[in-house]
Amino acid sequence: MTEIRRDDLLRLLAAIPAPDVYNEVILRPDGDVPLAMLRPAGQPPRAFVLQDGAAVELLPENDPDLPASKLFGKKSRMLRALQPLLGPVEEPKLVAWRPGKRAVVRVKLGDGALFVKFLDRKTYRRAAGVFEALPMAVPPMEFARATQLLGELCAYVAPAAPGVCLREILAKGERPSWALLDDAIRALAATPVHAGMPVVDFATAKDAGVRMLQKGAVMVPELAARAERLAALGSPSSVRRGFVHGDFHDRQVFLTHDRVHLIDLETVGSGDANFDLINMAEQVRLRSLQQNGSDDGTGAALLERFGVEEDVRWRWGVCVRARLCGVYALRPRWAELVRRLLGEVDAMLARG
Repeated sequence: MTEIRRDDLLRLLAAIPAPDVYNEVILRPDGDVPLAMLRPAGQPPRAFVLQDGAAVELLPENDPDLPASKLFGKKSRMLRALQPLLGPVEEPKLVAWRPGKRAVVRVKLGDGALFVKFLDRKTYRRAAGVFEALPMAVPPMEFARATQLLGELCAYVAPAAPGVCLREILAKGERPSWALLDDAIRALAATPVHAGMPVVDFATAKDAGVRMLQKGAVMVPELAARAERLAALGSPSSVRRGFVHGDFHDRQVFLTHDRVHLIDLETVGSGDANFDLINMAEQVRLRSLQQNGSDDGTGAALLERFGVEEDVRWRWGVCVRARLCGVYALRPRWAELVRRLLGEVDAMLARG
């Protein structure tokens, strides 16, 4: 694999359409060529690579790692493939895409919507195994389960989750029902697990943090030393064993008056349920930093309500915060946020 350099990503950033406050740019240094994703608000995501010094736009229909990529070239082609399987769906729209990994298409069905998530073969096999063995959630948690597995397309179908996304609630400065969310987090950890589920534990979270710091170091070189220090961090003294979502954050959660609906379940496993709890706490803290420039204490209050031990909070917290630091190091508009997170990660690692 060709090593991607900071200068390569900077040249690509200069060559793509200029972003503004309504566009999010995500740089990806983990492939064979420099890649940038541009996410215009309300529009399908776009991907660009650097070739011979120029930005070349990629198209989903040419993605060699998605078995169903040929369907993306024309809406009529997508509908001809999906209608015999899903019924009279209309208006397919690409809403998410990560080249080589996944693409999500929203289709209209009557007065509602369905989401079709197309995956690479390896991820689809894992997702299919998860959905076939997924237990029933414990109320008030509800799983947005796959309603169909489309094996030939390496895709699965899920309905739109009812309720309001937690991210939208927080973005408006409103207070969700924290009591309901707390009950759902407890219920999530209490969901039955079985021996065949993937393991999602502290080592999983630490490795994710290390890898993301290493990726982010392409743009912020000082992150490399933090990755080495994080890799040496020992495990927490106690474990809260249970069901783990593995990517539990405010965009995955939808609230009604008495239920919490959880989406994107292909990452679930069994392990330490502190992962989900602290990941959510760190994510809502991050949203406050992004929106207000300060920590409003919401994340810390969540951990206080669960009585999380200080050692557990610190070790899990530094893993998640380090991962977020690496993630946002590859999003140029968040340079100031990255400097803050980096200082916090340094202070947390110094405790060890």
